[in-house]
Amino acid sequence: MRRALALLTAVVALLATACASGTEGTPVATKQAKTTKTSSAPFDGERLRDGEVVQVDKLDGIRLDSPDDGRLRSYGVAVDVVDFGTGDVVEADIDSEYGAGEDSTLLAFRLRVTPFTDEDLSDKVKATVSVDGRQRSLPGFEYTVNDQNEDQTLSYLVAVPDDRREVELELKYADLAQQFDLLEGERVGEQPAILYRSADAPSVYVENLTPQKIDVTNEDGEVGTYVVGVTRAELTYFAPRLADVPGDTDKAWLIVTYEPTGEGVLESNPSATHCVVPFADFNLADDKGGAYPVVDKHSTMKEYASEQTLVFEVPATLSDATFTLKSAGFRCADGGVTASGTATVEMTLPED
Repeated sequence: MRRALALLTAVVALLATACASGTEGTPVATKQAKTTKTSSAPFDGERLRDGEVVQVDKLDGIRLDSPDDGRLRSYGVAVDVVDFGTGDVVEADIDSEYGAGEDSTLLAFRLRVTPFTDEDLSDKVKATVSVDGRQRSLPGFEYTVNDQNEDQTLSYLVAVPDDRREVELELKYADLAQQFDLLEGERVGEQPAILYRSADAPSVYVENLTPQKIDVTNEDGEVGTYVVGVTRAELTYFAPRLADVPGDTDKAWLIVTYEPTGEGVLESNPSATHCVVPFADFNLADDKGGAYPVVDKHSTMKEYASEQTLVFEVPATLSDATFTLKSAGFRCADGGVTASGTATVEMTLPED
């Protein structure tokens, strides 16, 4: 009897142990180490080679910073670096994604382009980006420089090696290049003063000044006047037609354009447009006592022309100036005239 009771007790104990093991019912919880899994979607876009530059619609995925002064100026066009930055992958539009190769990075930048002339600049002003000295043209830039006074914004990506030394945006016209360091976010190299005098444009100007005149008498004793109507006086770094630059970066060209009209003997036949006035009869003076003669090479004085152009080399800081015509006489289509008096045109050029 005792042996049966002991056996029964052992069986009950064995069954209790089996139930406590969790092999049936709810398992017993055990402590496990926490793990964090990270995953990213596979890259299905295009990887750019070092130095390769592409134009894109947007720059999602890159943190962009704005430079303190992103201005670049050239002939007839203003380019502003709005912002720039770097990243590994960029969503360029709804269907395209760009990435950099191994040991490389994408550098992104956005430009605002504003033309200021109705000339065709597409073959004149060039924009490039260089990586350690190797230049590539900016795609699509040439199509933005022909819509006068219309801003357009362009976005670009360029692949650069992680150990790059220099990445520069360059704006070039004729022999003058202006550079912007896309790593440091600043303009570098020579920077002619007049190109950056205005916050918005590469030049400053005044228009439609009060006409002035001198008295004239022809060979038959008939009298009249020769009227100088200045339609525009522009301070710029580029001479007309030849694109020459002044002798120094602190100099500029003042281009004075005027319409010759006449009264009395020079009103109709011949009119003032039939006359050619010597360059030496014109002068420009500033409010600091400087006097500047006409630069013949860049000026025009033609018979039968409705507009004449006179160019002076002056300081880029020129503000208040006096343009004068004082002549003893000049020739016209059907003979010469004598002249007296002085035509004095006062002008004040804006500081910005």
